[in-house]
Amino acid sequence: MSFNSTKTLLTNTMMIGVIMTICSNNWFSMWMGLEITLMSFIPMLQNNNILSSESMIKYFIVQSVASTLMLLSIFIMLIGVSMMNQYLLMTAMLIKVGSAPFHNWVIMIIETINYYEMWIMLTIIKMPPLTILYQTNVNKLTFPIILGLILSSISCLNQTSMRKTIGFSSIYNMSMMILIVNKFNLLIIFMTIYSVMMGILVNFINKLKIKFVNQMIFNEKNVKLKLNLWINMLSMGGFPPLMGFFMKLLVIQMLLQENITMTMVIMLTSMFVMMFYMRLAFTSMITIHSSMKWSKNKYNNYFTMIINIILFPILISLTEAL
Repeated sequence: MSFNSTKTLLTNTMMIGVIMTICSNNWFSMWMGLEITLMSFIPMLQNNNILSSESMIKYFIVQSVASTLMLLSIFIMLIGVSMMNQYLLMTAMLIKVGSAPFHNWVIMIIETINYYEMWIMLTIIKMPPLTILYQTNVNKLTFPIILGLILSSISCLNQTSMRKTIGFSSIYNMSMMILIVNKFNLLIIFMTIYSVMMGILVNFINKLKIKFVNQMIFNEKNVKLKLNLWINMLSMGGFPPLMGFFMKLLVIQMLLQENITMTMVIMLTSMFVMMFYMRLAFTSMITIHSSMKWSKNKYNNYFTMIINIILFPILISLTEAL
């Protein structure tokens, strides 16, 4: 992979926008940070795919609508009318993070972009809107959260595209992040673990050039690679005692004291997500004994397994200490 100076510059300016939004103490600075992030990220979507230009336009239109709604809510705050501004601001941030019922744009765009940009869009880009939601101290998002949990978990089951699968999984996890947005420490831990797990998964499927679910059956890879991919798939699904289960454990532990109904919804919908990732994992492991013995592969370590298994009890103890 060759060095791309333009993409490096755009990544730096995008991070400046993200940090500016997170660290700002007034609404206009937050809006400016969001716009810097948007303008820096859009050129990164350009690639060799014919439809990438269409995806760039769709992304720009959706984010511009959300930014306009945010500006409108800020002006309403300045006028002094406090009836609609909170709802407008919440709607704008839900559009920006791609949460249900405003999630269709994520699925449309995700199919034509590279895996690196997809990982940025599903993790780093969503940090500033989540920070703004935390600043608004919202507590009226029950309907979007439940809708996102149910829609994304069921939609995962009939997907054949790996990109769309990761997209629906991201929408599911985003609903859980919005659920704990008022507990900022938990949100940071959740987002960090999710970003690491998805980064490892995206790196695997990018190196192996997997675009569809049926490509998970491969014979030419060695056992260590399959085992790493298998563990990572189970972790993304939330299989105990892996790192993905730790994310769900944080949310469920918090909700048991506050909202039993939402806890039941999360536990039921997470079974659908787990079922899909189990299908992917066993599809990739079904040919574990038929790998070509002469094939050489650079994945000869147990990095994924160490991250998923060894770090789990460490994080449990740290959380208990906090």
